[in-house]
Amino acid sequence: MRLRAAASVVLVLALPTAICAQAPASFRVGLKSIAIPAPPADNLVEAGSDYRVLLEPLATASNRIVAGFLLPDELNALRTGKTSLTRYSLVEVLRSLEFSDVTPDMFKQVGDSTAQQFGTIITGSLKDQQDEINRKLKALGDSATAVTLDKPVPLGTFFSKTDAVSFGMIVPLQVNGQVKKGLVACTLLRVHDRLLFLYTFAPYTGEDSVKGVSASAEKWADAVISANKE
Repeated sequence: MRLRAAASVVLVLALPTAICAQAPASFRVGLKSIAIPAPPADNLVEAGSDYRVLLEPLATASNRIVAGFLLPDELNALRTGKTSLTRYSLVEVLRSLEFSDVTPDMFKQVGDSTAQQFGTIITGSLKDQQDEINRKLKALGDSATAVTLDKPVPLGTFFSKTDAVSFGMIVPLQVNGQVKKGLVACTLLRVHDRLLFLYTFAPYTGEDSVKGVSASAEKWADAVISANKE
């Protein structure tokens, strides 16, 4: 997972984007249809298949974006112009595992390993991630923006359940000298024997924002699991 969640926060804080919305109810992941409702607590709308591709710069090459959910007012603004995203959620799948069955035991091993290494994972390659972010910005036509990453602050495990485990972090950064902080919840989810990554992003404004993102991530995970019960 490295710092890919941090990279997503940085790109959204740093770069205007143009996206429109349409909301499909189910998504294909490794030959299976998975229902993914919008995060129930955040009033977000899915970007739609025609425009979801524009979110791809927010993911590393190892991941594929399955669904992306944005605020309705920001979507309305994006239809007629450009604006930065503030709060949003992404569903991703690891390309190398998309067609692999993940058993309950395998999921538990992945969750336990991530919990033990989370701090090391997110701080292990700051310079590489910073270079990747600036390279993507230039590739997307924004050569004027310069991003500097500071050391992310791991917040530990937000919640842990049979088929869902979530971790949080605060991402400090500077965009052209302006200091900002992003907040990320990364949830590993097992649905129909597939491993999904659910990311919830929001500005960091203090302890209440951490509690809000943690609660939102848990409600979303529960909603996805409930929507896929056989």
